[in-house]
Amino acid sequence: MTKKVFISYAHESEQLSDSVLSLSNYLRSKGIDSEIDQYEEAPQEGWPKWMARQIQQADYVLVVCSELLYKRANDHSGDESGLGVKWETTLILQHLYTLNSKNDKYIPIIANNADTKHIPLPLQPYTYYQFNNQESLEKLKNRILGLSKSKRPDLGTEPEVEASIKPLDPKERKSMFFSSIIDVDLWNKAKWRGMAFVSDPSLQAAPIAGFVFEDDAAGEEIFSSLKKQFGDVDSEDEIRLSFIGEISDKAPLDYKVHIGSEWQAIVNKMESAGLNPHESLFVGVTRIHEMNPPVGSKNLEVFKHAYNYFKKYYITNIKVIDGQLQPEFHNLIEKKKVHFRTKSDVIKNPNDEDIVVFGRE
Repeated sequence: MTKKVFISYAHESEQLSDSVLSLSNYLRSKGIDSEIDQYEEAPQEGWPKWMARQIQQADYVLVVCSELLYKRANDHSGDESGLGVKWETTLILQHLYTLNSKNDKYIPIIANNADTKHIPLPLQPYTYYQFNNQESLEKLKNRILGLSKSKRPDLGTEPEVEASIKPLDPKERKSMFFSSIIDVDLWNKAKWRGMAFVSDPSLQAAPIAGFVFEDDAAGEEIFSSLKKQFGDVDSEDEIRLSFIGEISDKAPLDYKVHIGSEWQAIVNKMESAGLNPHESLFVGVTRIHEMNPPVGSKNLEVFKHAYNYFKKYYITNIKVIDGQLQPEFHNLIEKKKVHFRTKSDVIKNPNDEDIVVFGRE
């Protein structure tokens, strides 16, 4: 029966990720069904469930003991950074405690001898293997396959060291394409407070969707940067802005605002860069804010009415000066596309672009 292996590691460097990919492909060439996250683009069940299933179904889990994984294994601060490997490592350690030291499934592996100090305490009693060393790698492969040169033979026969095993095809890593209009550090500094709309009741000018920040200077920097990037008009509609309403039965006017990159514009960029979107990973960053208007507020409704009339609108930052909202007209960016959604529409599709707005609901 084909042995199934899952390799758990921390994404701390491109070099380590490449080494893990090479290791996994080597094991597959030896007839071992090795699985790593680099083979997946976006599992429908979500990454936590996917990782839990891989760990549960694997005959062996190879734990790549590196500095970052060691830190995550010993991090009890509640910090949410590195949640993927932290969650995965916590699950593995919990299984080890449950096994009460009777462990044969979880195997520590290292890239070089210097990483022995990065083996988490619960894995230190067990044999480790250096996967960048050919002799040690051979021993690891033989252990997974149940082969051993020191295996006791039947009386009168020679031990079989190798078995006839059909190699499995290697898998290819997806290309990764990162694109975002969001400068994470700058948005964190600016602290997005909400939205303000400028609409002409006489419909003489297209409406403005204004972003209000706690730090006006950082907000100015965000939109002056976007202005430099897109100019007066976002002609490719790369900036994606959506308003999702009907999010609360108790507060029917509440809505969420979601800003990020429009996926079709990103696909066009990927193709221009010579990448096949169907064989690539797209990583983007977005921002979400929930608005809680007072009873009777019609600001969003008026903005939507004006947009439907002009079929365009503007975005910019809005400063608060002496308690008054002041749009920064020099940062205006014209847009044609905006998305007015409802929660019920969004949650129908687990892969909807706005599904992230509702987190784990």
